[in-house]
Amino acid sequence: MWAKCLTAHIILTLLFLTACHKRSPITTSTSPAVVAVPEPPVLAIPLSRVVLLPEPSVVVSPPAAPSPAMAALEQADRWFKAGVYDEAAQAYEKYLRLQPTGCPCEQELFRLGLSYVLRRRSKPDWQRATSVLKQLVAEYPHSSFTASASLILALRSELDRLALDAAVSTKQRDEQIRQLSSELDRLKKIDSDRRKRP
Repeated sequence: MWAKCLTAHIILTLLFLTACHKRSPITTSTSPAVVAVPEPPVLAIPLSRVVLLPEPSVVVSPPAAPSPAMAALEQADRWFKAGVYDEAAQAYEKYLRLQPTGCPCEQELFRLGLSYVLRRRSKPDWQRATSVLKQLVAEYPHSSFTASASLILALRSELDRLALDAAVSTKQRDEQIRQLSSELDRLKKIDSDRRKRP
């Protein structure tokens, strides 16, 4: 079926291309009329006197080097985005030390807290991360980072509570096992004493 449609399409295309088309006869006896186009009018505009202006006295200075705080922030952001969290934490700490008091830095505090937790070369520093995230929540209560920081703090608190409960329950379990072992030993002794009696 498909082959028949393709064949019909090719035949119709060939018929269309090779069909006779009526053309108007070309006559060589008469030449087309030439219409003269008038020239545009010439406008006489008097040239005004050209006055040269003095050279501008503006001196373009080279771009200023970024401040140490901004350089530290740029480096910290590059390391954070690259996943090099140990160096990012150090650079964010430097930036926050160099930053004047009162400057908004909630994103930098948030990233510093995450950098403490996501470190690869050493263990996560939850104590410092918790301190920084609590500072963020206290100083910037209406920041867009506050909700995320609060969630991280709540989850960490719950994890600490569960770990404490597990430690307590492990300690209780160990105590119960020790009591059970001593009771079993006592019962074994009683049983062996019974067997020794005639």
